[in-house]
Amino acid sequence: MKVFLFLFLIISNGYAQQVLQGKIIDNKNHGISFASIGIIGKKDGTLSLENGDFVLKLTNSNNDDSLKISYLGFKSISLCLKNLRLDSSQKFILIPQEFPLNEVLVKPKKVKYKFLGSTNYYKGNCSGFADAEGNWKGSEAAILIKNNKKILFESFQFYVVQNKYKDSLLFRLNFYKNNNGLVGETILQKPIIFKLGIQQGEFKLLLDSYQIFTNSDFFVSLECLMDEMEMSKFCYAGSPFVHSFVKVKAFSKWQSSVGRRNGGGGGDFNLKIAMLED
Repeated sequence: MKVFLFLFLIISNGYAQQVLQGKIIDNKNHGISFASIGIIGKKDGTLSLENGDFVLKLTNSNNDDSLKISYLGFKSISLCLKNLRLDSSQKFILIPQEFPLNEVLVKPKKVKYKFLGSTNYYKGNCSGFADAEGNWKGSEAAILIKNNKKILFESFQFYVVQNKYKDSLLFRLNFYKNNNGLVGETILQKPIIFKLGIQQGEFKLLLDSYQIFTNSDFFVSLECLMDEMEMSKFCYAGSPFVHSFVKVKAFSKWQSSVGRRNGGGGGDFNLKIAMLED
Protein backbone atom coordinates (compact mmCIF):
# COMPACT_ATOMS: atom_id res chain seq x y z
CA MET A 1 0.00 0.00 0.00
CA LYS A 2 1.24 3.46 -0.84
CA VAL A 3 0.91 6.35 1.50
CA PHE A 4 0.51 9.80 0.08
CA LEU A 5 1.77 12.79 1.96
CA PHE A 6 0.40 16.23 1.22
CA LEU A 7 2.68 18.88 2.62
CA PHE A 8 1.37 22.41 2.62
CA LEU A 9 4.34 24.66 3.19
CA ILE A 10 4.24 28.19 4.51
CA ILE A 11 7.52 30.04 4.94
CA SER A 12 7.52 33.48 6.54
CA ASN A 13 10.43 35.69 5.56
CA GLY A 14 11.99 38.82 6.99
CA TYR A 15 13.20 39.04 10.55
CA ALA A 16 10.59 36.61 11.88
CA GLN A 17 11.42 33.02 12.62
CA GLN A 18 10.80 30.75 9.65
CA VAL A 19 7.86 28.40 10.11
CA LEU A 20 6.99 25.27 8.17
CA GLN A 21 3.38 24.06 8.40
CA GLY A 22 2.02 20.86 6.94
CA LYS A 23 -0.34 17.94 7.12
CA ILE A 24 0.56 14.29 6.67
CA ILE A 25 -2.22 11.98 5.50
CA ASP A 26 -2.54 8.55 3.91
CA ASN A 27 -4.28 7.63 0.69
CA LYS A 28 -7.61 7.40 2.52
CA ASN A 29 -7.25 10.98 3.70
CA HIS A 30 -6.54 9.90 7.28
CA GLY A 31 -3.99 11.85 9.27
CA ILE A 32 -0.79 10.02 10.25
CA SER A 33 -0.07 10.47 13.94
CA PHE A 34 3.39 11.11 15.39
CA ALA A 35 5.37 11.05 12.15
CA SER A 36 8.83 12.59 12.60
CA ILE A 37 9.63 15.80 10.68
CA GLY A 38 12.87 17.73 11.04
CA ILE A 39 16.21 19.00 9.81
CA ILE A 40 18.89 16.31 9.76
CA GLY A 41 21.54 16.86 12.44
CA LYS A 42 19.89 19.93 13.98
CA LYS A 43 17.42 20.71 16.73
CA ASP A 44 14.71 21.79 14.29
CA GLY A 45 12.23 18.93 14.58
CA THR A 46 8.72 17.97 15.61
CA LEU A 47 6.09 15.25 15.39
CA SER A 48 2.77 15.36 13.61
CA LEU A 49 -0.38 15.66 15.71
CA GLU A 50 -2.94 12.88 15.90
CA ASN A 51 -4.72 14.35 12.86
CA GLY A 52 -1.47 14.61 10.85
CA ASP A 53 -0.97 18.38 11.19
CA PHE A 54 2.42 19.78 12.18
CA VAL A 55 4.18 23.10 12.67
CA LEU A 56 7.98 23.17 12.45
CA LYS A 57 9.98 26.22 13.54
CA LEU A 58 13.17 26.48 11.48
CA THR A 59 15.55 28.25 13.82
CA ASN A 60 18.77 27.18 12.05
CA SER A 61 17.60 26.59 8.50
CA ASN A 62 19.40 27.40 5.29
CA ASN A 63 19.00 26.28 1.70
CA ASP A 64 21.51 23.45 2.02
CA ASP A 65 19.71 21.79 4.95
CA SER A 66 17.76 18.58 4.40
CA LEU A 67 14.22 18.11 5.62
CA LYS A 68 13.46 14.53 6.66
CA ILE A 69 10.06 12.86 7.06
CA SER A 70 9.90 9.47 8.70
CA TYR A 71 7.38 7.00 10.04
CA LEU A 72 8.13 3.48 11.19
CA GLY A 73 7.18 0.91 8.54
CA PHE A 74 7.87 3.23 5.59
CA LYS A 75 10.98 4.44 3.80
CA SER A 76 12.08 7.86 4.97
CA ILE A 77 12.07 10.89 2.66
CA SER A 78 14.90 13.46 2.65
CA LEU A 79 14.44 16.73 0.77
CA CYS A 80 16.78 19.66 0.32
CA LEU A 81 15.04 22.86 1.40
CA LYS A 82 16.21 24.77 -1.69
CA ASN A 83 14.44 22.23 -3.93
CA LEU A 84 11.06 22.59 -2.26
CA ARG A 85 8.34 24.60 -4.00
CA LEU A 86 7.28 26.96 -1.27
CA ASP A 87 4.52 28.68 -3.21
CA SER A 88 2.08 25.75 -3.54
CA SER A 89 0.98 22.54 -1.93
CA GLN A 90 3.01 19.44 -2.76
CA LYS A 91 2.37 15.74 -2.74
CA PHE A 92 4.95 13.23 -1.54
CA ILE A 93 4.82 9.46 -1.64
CA LEU A 94 6.20 7.23 1.09
CA ILE A 95 7.03 3.73 -0.06
CA PRO A 96 6.30 0.99 2.51
CA GLN A 97 9.42 -0.52 4.03
CA GLU A 98 9.79 -4.15 3.06
CA PHE A 99 10.73 -6.27 6.05
CA PRO A 100 11.69 -9.94 5.86
CA LEU A 101 9.11 -12.13 7.52
CA ASN A 102 10.03 -12.74 11.12
CA GLU A 103 10.31 -16.28 12.29
CA VAL A 104 7.50 -17.31 14.60
CA LEU A 105 9.09 -17.81 17.98
CA VAL A 106 7.81 -20.68 20.06
CA LYS A 107 8.83 -20.60 23.68
CA PRO A 108 10.24 -23.80 25.12
CA LYS A 109 8.14 -25.57 27.75
CA LYS A 110 10.56 -24.55 30.45
CA VAL A 111 11.24 -20.86 29.92
CA LYS A 112 13.96 -19.00 31.75
CA TYR A 113 13.11 -15.39 32.45
CA LYS A 114 15.55 -12.64 33.33
CA PHE A 115 15.62 -8.87 33.85
CA LEU A 116 18.05 -6.75 31.84
CA GLY A 117 18.90 -3.09 32.21
CA SER A 118 18.83 -0.88 35.29
CA THR A 119 16.81 -2.98 37.75
CA ASN A 120 17.42 -0.94 40.92
CA TYR A 121 15.26 2.17 40.97
CA TYR A 122 17.10 5.24 42.28
CA LYS A 123 13.91 6.98 43.42
CA GLY A 124 15.82 9.91 44.90
CA ASN A 125 17.43 10.75 41.55
CA CYS A 126 14.90 12.46 39.27
CA SER A 127 15.51 12.06 35.52
CA GLY A 128 13.56 13.51 32.61
CA PHE A 129 13.62 14.74 29.03
CA ALA A 130 15.72 17.50 27.46
CA ASP A 131 13.78 20.22 25.68
CA ALA A 132 14.55 22.49 22.75
CA GLU A 133 13.21 26.03 23.12
CA GLY A 134 10.45 24.99 25.50
CA ASN A 135 9.15 22.04 23.48
CA TRP A 136 9.72 18.43 24.46
CA LYS A 137 7.94 16.64 21.59
CA GLY A 138 10.28 14.12 19.97
CA SER A 139 12.83 14.19 22.80
CA GLU A 140 14.29 10.77 23.66
CA ALA A 141 16.21 9.29 26.57
CA ALA A 142 17.98 5.94 26.12
CA ILE A 143 20.32 3.50 27.82
CA LEU A 144 22.49 0.72 26.40
CA ILE A 145 21.71 -2.84 27.46
CA LYS A 146 24.35 -5.54 27.13
CA ASN A 147 23.29 -8.93 25.78
CA ASN A 148 24.84 -11.89 23.93
CA LYS A 149 21.96 -14.39 24.02
CA LYS A 150 18.91 -14.84 21.84
CA ILE A 151 16.11 -13.26 23.83
CA LEU A 152 12.43 -12.35 23.44
CA PHE A 153 11.13 -9.14 25.01
CA GLU A 154 8.32 -9.78 27.51
CA SER A 155 7.76 -6.40 29.19
CA PHE A 156 9.26 -2.96 29.80
CA GLN A 157 9.38 -1.32 33.22
CA PHE A 158 10.40 2.02 34.70
CA TYR A 159 9.55 3.94 37.87
CA VAL A 160 7.62 7.22 37.87
CA VAL A 161 8.95 9.41 40.71
CA GLN A 162 6.36 12.14 40.19
CA ASN A 163 3.64 13.07 37.69
CA LYS A 164 1.73 16.30 38.31
CA TYR A 165 -0.02 16.32 34.92
CA LYS A 166 -3.77 15.68 35.13
CA ASP A 167 -4.21 14.06 31.71
CA SER A 168 -2.67 10.82 30.50
CA LEU A 169 0.77 11.24 28.95
CA LEU A 170 1.79 9.79 25.59
CA PHE A 171 5.12 8.06 25.00
CA ARG A 172 6.74 5.94 22.32
CA LEU A 173 9.01 3.04 23.24
CA ASN A 174 11.93 2.49 20.85
CA PHE A 175 14.61 -0.15 20.49
CA TYR A 176 17.80 0.44 18.49
CA LYS A 177 20.84 -1.53 17.42
CA ASN A 178 24.18 -0.88 19.10
CA ASN A 179 26.54 0.72 16.57
CA ASN A 180 29.93 0.58 18.33
CA GLY A 181 28.55 2.23 21.44
CA LEU A 182 26.34 4.65 19.51
CA VAL A 183 22.59 4.53 18.89
CA GLY A 184 22.01 2.76 15.56
CA GLU A 185 19.00 1.76 13.46
CA THR A 186 15.69 0.67 14.92
CA ILE A 187 15.01 -3.02 15.43
CA LEU A 188 11.24 -2.49 15.43
CA GLN A 189 8.84 -3.04 12.55
CA LYS A 190 5.89 -1.17 14.04
CA PRO A 191 5.60 1.65 16.57
CA ILE A 192 4.94 1.06 20.27
CA ILE A 193 2.87 3.99 21.58
CA PHE A 194 1.34 3.94 25.04
CA LYS A 195 -0.40 6.14 27.60
CA LEU A 196 0.68 6.70 31.19
CA GLY A 197 -1.62 8.07 33.85
CA ILE A 198 -0.13 7.02 37.19
CA GLN A 199 1.21 9.70 39.53
CA GLN A 200 3.90 7.55 41.11
CA GLY A 201 5.14 3.98 41.08
CA GLU A 202 6.37 1.30 38.69
CA PHE A 203 4.88 1.28 35.22
CA LYS A 204 4.83 -1.97 33.24
CA LEU A 205 4.20 -2.33 29.51
CA LEU A 206 3.63 -5.81 28.07
CA LEU A 207 5.59 -6.52 24.88
CA ASP A 208 5.05 -10.23 24.18
CA SER A 209 2.52 -9.56 21.40
CA TYR A 210 5.13 -7.53 19.44
CA GLN A 211 7.48 -10.53 18.98
CA ILE A 212 10.64 -8.44 19.47
CA PHE A 213 13.83 -10.42 19.79
CA THR A 214 17.57 -9.91 19.45
CA ASN A 215 20.85 -11.71 20.11
CA SER A 216 23.13 -8.73 20.69
CA ASP A 217 23.48 -5.45 22.60
CA PHE A 218 20.68 -2.91 22.10
CA PHE A 219 19.41 0.48 23.21
CA VAL A 220 16.03 1.01 24.85
CA SER A 221 14.62 4.52 24.49
CA LEU A 222 11.63 6.40 25.85
CA GLU A 223 10.35 9.15 23.53
CA CYS A 224 8.16 12.04 24.66
CA LEU A 225 5.10 12.68 22.46
CA MET A 226 3.90 15.69 24.44
CA ASP A 227 4.58 19.39 23.84
CA GLU A 228 5.40 19.87 27.52
CA MET A 229 7.22 17.52 29.90
CA GLU A 230 8.82 19.72 32.54
CA MET A 231 11.03 17.80 34.98
CA SER A 232 9.45 19.72 37.88
CA LYS A 233 6.13 18.10 36.92
CA PHE A 234 7.20 14.71 35.55
CA CYS A 235 10.29 12.63 36.17
CA TYR A 236 11.34 9.01 36.52
CA ALA A 237 13.99 7.18 38.52
CA GLY A 238 17.46 7.41 37.01
CA SER A 239 20.71 5.80 38.07
CA PRO A 240 23.75 8.10 38.48
CA PHE A 241 25.95 5.16 37.47
CA VAL A 242 24.33 4.47 34.07
CA HIS A 243 25.38 6.09 30.78
CA SER A 244 22.72 8.42 29.43
CA PHE A 245 21.96 8.95 25.75
CA VAL A 246 19.77 11.94 24.90
CA LYS A 247 18.28 13.34 21.70
CA VAL A 248 16.26 16.56 21.88
CA LYS A 249 14.44 16.31 18.52
CA ALA A 250 13.54 13.79 15.84
CA PHE A 251 16.70 14.00 13.70
CA SER A 252 19.12 15.82 15.98
CA LYS A 253 22.33 14.12 17.10
CA TRP A 254 22.40 11.74 20.05
CA GLN A 255 24.44 13.04 22.98
CA SER A 256 26.15 10.58 25.31
CA SER A 257 27.43 11.26 28.80
CA VAL A 258 28.90 9.04 31.48
CA GLY A 259 26.73 8.64 34.55
CA ARG A 260 28.24 10.45 37.54
CA ARG A 261 27.74 10.09 41.26
CA ASN A 262 26.57 13.69 41.58
CA GLY A 263 23.43 13.93 39.46
CA GLY A 264 22.79 13.00 35.86
CA GLY A 265 22.90 9.42 34.66
CA GLY A 266 20.59 7.30 32.58
CA GLY A 267 16.98 6.23 33.17
CA ASP A 268 16.31 3.14 35.24
CA PHE A 269 14.76 1.29 32.30
CA ASN A 270 14.59 -2.49 32.44
CA LEU A 271 13.13 -5.37 30.46
CA LYS A 272 11.80 -8.76 31.40
CA ILE A 273 13.05 -11.14 28.73
CA ALA A 274 12.60 -14.82 27.87
CA MET A 275 15.77 -16.77 27.18
CA LEU A 276 15.49 -18.60 23.84
CA GLU A 277 18.87 -20.27 24.12
CA ASP A 278 21.21 -21.30 26.94
